[in-house]
Amino acid sequence: MRAVIYARCSTEEESQKDALVNQVKEAKECVERMNWTLVDSYIESRSGTTTKGRTEYNRLYEDLENNLFDLIVIKSQDRLMRNTKDWYLFVDRLVSNGKKLFMYIENKFYTTDDALITGIKAILAEEYSRELSKKINNAHRNRQKNGGSVILTSNAYGFKKLPDKSIVLIEEEAKVKQRMYQLCADGYGSRTIANILSNEGIKKRSGKKFTENDVLRILRNPINMGTVVMNRLHFDFETKKVENVPEKQQFRYEHKVPETVSEELWMEANNEIDKRAVKANQNGSFPKGSNPGKYNLSGKIICGLCGNPYYRRFRKSNRDGSFIVEWKCRKYTLEGRNSKDKVRPAISKIGMAGEKGCDNIHLDEEKFYGLLEQICLEQFSIDKGQVIKETISLLRRVLDEDQSTEKIRVIIGEENRIKEQQDILLDKLLNGVLTDEMYKRKSKTLNHSLEICREKKKQIEKQRIKTSSKKQRLDEIERELQKGKNVEAASVNEMLKEIKHIAVFPNYMEIVYNPANIIGIHDDVSEKQLDQTIRIEYGSMFDQLKQKKETREEIIEMIREKPTITAKEIASRLACSLSGAQYKLRVLSKNGRIRFNGQGGKGCWEILEE
Repeated sequence: MRAVIYARCSTEEESQKDALVNQVKEAKECVERMNWTLVDSYIESRSGTTTKGRTEYNRLYEDLENNLFDLIVIKSQDRLMRNTKDWYLFVDRLVSNGKKLFMYIENKFYTTDDALITGIKAILAEEYSRELSKKINNAHRNRQKNGGSVILTSNAYGFKKLPDKSIVLIEEEAKVKQRMYQLCADGYGSRTIANILSNEGIKKRSGKKFTENDVLRILRNPINMGTVVMNRLHFDFETKKVENVPEKQQFRYEHKVPETVSEELWMEANNEIDKRAVKANQNGSFPKGSNPGKYNLSGKIICGLCGNPYYRRFRKSNRDGSFIVEWKCRKYTLEGRNSKDKVRPAISKIGMAGEKGCDNIHLDEEKFYGLLEQICLEQFSIDKGQVIKETISLLRRVLDEDQSTEKIRVIIGEENRIKEQQDILLDKLLNGVLTDEMYKRKSKTLNHSLEICREKKKQIEKQRIKTSSKKQRLDEIERELQKGKNVEAASVNEMLKEIKHIAVFPNYMEIVYNPANIIGIHDDVSEKQLDQTIRIEYGSMFDQLKQKKETREEIIEMIREKPTITAKEIASRLACSLSGAQYKLRVLSKNGRIRFNGQGGKGCWEILEE
């Protein structure tokens, strides 16, 4: 029989270097003793209660459906996992594909008669891991509460941990971080700082360039002014996720490690970052455009020119100051335009030497969704009634929960945290730690944050009054859906789930999808063999420069047809304002394309170049 072995060190054996080696040796001896043929080995070098991140286990799980082996040899049941759900999924696939499982500690094969007892074992193993997780978390918390030694990763830039657990600075790297803080305090943004470092040949330990996120993370970390914040994160055993710990439950120790920069410079740099955030403030929120949440288009749009993904970005309208949502090529957001004749050749004060940007178009989100709605109607089958039914059903479940109370509770907690910071700030001023100027700057920032919290509370209270009746709320939503536009948007969202990607080019886009997936057929057939591409031409819809040129050419044609045409007539035919038409005529005149012969409103237009 063709056998494979699976070996993994358990949680309590992780510290034993030879545990995994001995387990592999024992499994191979078992295969040889049973006269089986060893065809593969799945050796896991990490522990874990779930299968996430365990590449060898996942490879074994996939290979169960292929004719690569007949049986699996393991030490014991808990070597596979300590999670009841994952155990039953594994056993189901094992039995369905006619494979066998041999546990050499018990010297027996798994059979369907063992389903009950193995299920109980899986539950006990999971409970053991849960208790172990609680003990480990509690031990970490007590160590942090008592001001224990600082735990740093091996790649913590600028620091080195000595054998006696003390922390020292790496002078060369510390100077780089000091430069970052000074540049930030001088008004440079994180992207520009990253470009400056790259141009000077300064790189991370890995040899890669500093990114704007790397710079921002360093600037925001209080460890660089000697302050260590412990118990910031907590691993939740049930959700298997790392969660943020509320600030009140964190432990803050000043002068715990050597200072990279002074507290004054640290605060000055962070105040500059706060100022930038205030400029982007929109009714108490700070849209950064870097995908703070998961959008339906995220990961779907790629640049047809350079292959980079498109990111969601915000910009302010020059007309009324409102925010416009656009999707832009990642390469453009980092390097600006490539061509010199394009607007905005660079988007930071200092560009990155040797790097070229991207000249592709930006996608206005509202226009793009409108285009997708049209494609959805023409190319895909939509059951509008079903969309409305599912949407209303979902909303009924959501509206059954009164979320406003929880939101207000969170805001009150934030207000109390800010007030505590104000008290600490005042104490530092009285103790002579802060100068008057530093106190005023930070106090102003905290007062602004407090005002934002109060404004949020007012808005929630207003919304509470406005939407007190759930029935009224649902009726309003259903009426909006019946109008059609929102139904189309919902249909687009469903369509996007089945689309693999959308390649964007200046004048057209290509939508790539798999028709087998859309109708619910999932097979092992190569996806690329079934991929279909829809090409959509949109001309200058998203190219403002090209639109302006086309509009000016249209005006030239109007003048050619009727040299005595007035600005008012042009505005009517272009469906724009009179001032807009007059501005376009002035631009054409300034560029030497047209000239008005006459005065006092009497005369005619003359085209100067054909």
